[in-house]
Amino acid sequence: MSRWISCFGLLFALSLPALESAGADDASGAESERASEAARIRVGVARFQVAAPLGVEVPDYATLLADLLGTRGVGHIVGPGDLGAPASAEVDASTARSLAERAEVDGVVVGRTTQLGSRFSVDVRLLSADSGEVVDTYIAEIPRSDQTTSAVAGLADQVLAGLFTLAAPSDRPAAPAASDAIESPASARGFDRSGPISIKSQSLEAAEVNGGRRLVFSGDVQVVQNDITLTANRLTADYPKGSSEPTRLIAQGAVRVVQDGQEARCDSGTFQRAEKLLTCCGNAELRDGSSRVRGKCIEFNLGDQTVRVEDASVNIIPASNASGAGEPGGR
Repeated sequence: MSRWISCFGLLFALSLPALESAGADDASGAESERASEAARIRVGVARFQVAAPLGVEVPDYATLLADLLGTRGVGHIVGPGDLGAPASAEVDASTARSLAERAEVDGVVVGRTTQLGSRFSVDVRLLSADSGEVVDTYIAEIPRSDQTTSAVAGLADQVLAGLFTLAAPSDRPAAPAASDAIESPASARGFDRSGPISIKSQSLEAAEVNGGRRLVFSGDVQVVQNDITLTANRLTADYPKGSSEPTRLIAQGAVRVVQDGQEARCDSGTFQRAEKLLTCCGNAELRDGSSRVRGKCIEFNLGDQTVRVEDASVNIIPASNASGAGEPGGR
């Protein structure tokens, strides 16, 4: 059953912030190259300065921006909780260089959130790690709360364009890929997690839940990395407070994972990152050619490489014997 476990190495990769933009067209050669370039980018996002009357609840646009940069393929993101930068839109060049060197990033994003009547204005600055100077300034106006994600997504696209102009110095040590923090013998053998990840969906929502954050991709969700494809109607990622990696991933509705002719299907799949446990329930089925394993729930332990099937039924059809044994005229 270990061959089935390698198929689900993708769920470990989804713990990364390195994701391509939602809603993108089918990847072409140029898009694949751009995704690879984005995966090498390293950026730090500082807490935003707030200009609003006392008592006004101001959304955490800095953290949302960091999350959305992740959905656009940025491979290494140091968020507001880890960067240790002052909440200021005016950072001098020396401070910017120091922050970038300590975080091992190519650029630092600072910003300010200003309340203007009933709306918020968010302006951010991208600072170069080499010079500490402003590369560019980007502004988003958010008139209503239901436009928050789309407005900040626009900022993320602009910041990413600016980051592409920053060449990472060759003498700076490469930041470790987030996937290296999770050791999985199964995925190491059957799955290359170094490739860029693409998540496509009709919509993306972000919200604060119990002090943490939740990203929800919905509508024709497709996740692709190398030769593995996951499709579902909905994908939810829950991040605890201050963390840049989700503790739980939930795929719902017509969940399907395909790799190299092998396929797994179920109604819903839940991945608990700490336990390295993926549980697929509801019409759960594994397919390998014409062979089938079905059950109420199928549990994959990606740590010890075991599979447990609840209420299992097995239909195994061996491949045809190439020599023709058992057939008329065979020997």
